[in-house]
Amino acid sequence: MLKLQNKEEEAAWLPPTLNNAECSWISISVRCYKIFMNFITFPVTSSSYHYALFVQDMLQDMEAHPEVIALRAKSKAAQAAASMVSGSAPAPEPSANSSTPMTNDPPPNEYAVRTIESLNKVCKIVLIASRSASALSPDQQARFKASFDGEMETLKWRIQYLQPSAARWHVCRRTEMLRKYPAIKDLHKVSDHLLIAAVVLGISLGHLYVASYLVGRWSLSVDLLLAATVGSFFAFGFQAMNHILMHSTIKAPKALGILSSSCSLIPWFSYYHAGGHARHHVNAGTEKDIDREALFWIWERVPHPKLDTPLGSAAWVSAAALALPLAYMYSLFVCAYYNFKNNKVELAHFLTESVTTILTFAAACKVSYSAPCTVLYLVLSGAFSMGFACHPYLGFWILQHVCATDPSNPSQSQPTISYYGSPLWNYLNYNILLHVEHHDFSRIPFHKVHELRRIAPEYYTDLKYSTSILRLIKHWCCAKGDKFDFCCEHVFGQDYVRNI
Repeated sequence: MLKLQNKEEEAAWLPPTLNNAECSWISISVRCYKIFMNFITFPVTSSSYHYALFVQDMLQDMEAHPEVIALRAKSKAAQAAASMVSGSAPAPEPSANSSTPMTNDPPPNEYAVRTIESLNKVCKIVLIASRSASALSPDQQARFKASFDGEMETLKWRIQYLQPSAARWHVCRRTEMLRKYPAIKDLHKVSDHLLIAAVVLGISLGHLYVASYLVGRWSLSVDLLLAATVGSFFAFGFQAMNHILMHSTIKAPKALGILSSSCSLIPWFSYYHAGGHARHHVNAGTEKDIDREALFWIWERVPHPKLDTPLGSAAWVSAAALALPLAYMYSLFVCAYYNFKNNKVELAHFLTESVTTILTFAAACKVSYSAPCTVLYLVLSGAFSMGFACHPYLGFWILQHVCATDPSNPSQSQPTISYYGSPLWNYLNYNILLHVEHHDFSRIPFHKVHELRRIAPEYYTDLKYSTSILRLIKHWCCAKGDKFDFCCEHVFGQDYVRNI
C-alpha cells in the first residue's frame, strides 16, 4: 500500500511562505487530482479492475491519515456551526453543470475531503462493473456507465478547486493570513470611492488637456516626449483605474470606467468590465483563465525564431503595443460570429466604448493646434503604456505573473511577483505592481494594499520579488524561446502533478 508522505515531505513542494502553514489539503488534493486524471484514461472494463483495487487501498490509507481525519472533523464542525448560526442546512455544493463558481464556496480542505469520498464511489462502481462485466445485461451496463459518468462529473467539479494553480496558491495564503491576522478585514472597510473618482477625473481631464492644448504647439520631438512621459502615465492610469473599478464597491463603476477608457484607443472598459478579468482572479493559472490567450501570449514568446533576439523582441513588443486595439477588435468579432451568446456582453461593452472614444477623439482634435499631432499623441500614449519601444511600463505586463522558479528545485515556484523597488514607481503604477498583495486580497483599496506587508510581514518578506524594472525588461529581451511561464501554468499543471 502507498503511504502519505510525512509532513516535511508534503511541504517540500509548497512555496516557501507556506511551508509552515496548515495546508496539508494541497498535498492530498494533488494525489486526488492524479487519480482522477488516471481514471479518465481507464474505461469501465476489466482492464481497470486492478487499478481500482490499487486506488481503493491508497484511499483507505489516506482516510486513515491523521491529517484527513482532522480535515473531516474541521469540515463537520464548520458545517454544524454554519447550521446553528443560520438556522438552516449548509448551502448545497454547486452543481456540476454550473459554469461559474459560487460566491461562497466551501473551503478547499472541505473539497479535499469530498473528493476522497467521490473517488471511493468511483472505485466501487468500477470494481463492481469490472468484476462482473461479462454477466451484466446491456441495461445494467448502461446504468453502471451512467453512474460512473455522473460521479465523474461531480468529481470533475470538485477537482477544479483542488488542482494546483496560482489561484489555489493565493487561496491558501489568504485563508492562513485571515486566520492569523483578522485585522486584514479592516482594510476592506476603508472607502476609496472619492479617491477613485478624483483620480479618474484628474487623469481624463489631464490627458485631454495635453492632447488639445499642448501637443502641436512646439516640435514633433516635444510631442513624442509628452506621449512617452505624462501621456503614458495617463494612458496606463486608464488601464489601472478600470482594473481598480472592477474590484471596487463604488457605485456606478462602469460610468467612471467608460469615461476614462474613452480617452484611450485600448478598450480597457470592455476588457475589465465584461467579466473576463473577474474569472482571471477566480481561475488564475487554470484552463479557465483566459488572460493568457487574450493578452499575455504577447510577452510569453516572439512569433518567429528570427525575432528571438534583443532587437527582435523590442520590435515585436512595439508592434504588438500599436496593433493591440485592432487585434482585440478582430478577435472579439470573430468570437462573436461563432458564439454570439457568450460574447454579446463584451461586444455591447466594446461598441458602447467605441462610440464614446470616437466622440472624445473628435472633440480633442477639433480644439487642438494640430489634429494629426493630437491623434499621434493619443495613439502613442496608449502604446507606450503597453511597452512600446521597451518603455518602463512594459515591466508591469512582464512582471505580474512571471513564474519565479529555481530550475534545480521547481517545487519552490511562485506564480505571482511583486515589485519592491522604488516607492515612486509603485505610485506611478497605482500600486498594481504589488501584485501578490493584489491577488491575495483584490478588494483592498489600491492606496492601502501596501499595508498588508506591515500587518503580515512573514507572508511577503520571504517571497521572490523584483527591485529593478529596467533589469527585468533587459532579461526579457535577452531571453530565448519561452520568455516566461504565465502563472506557473506549466509547472503547476504538469511538473508538480507528475512528480508528487
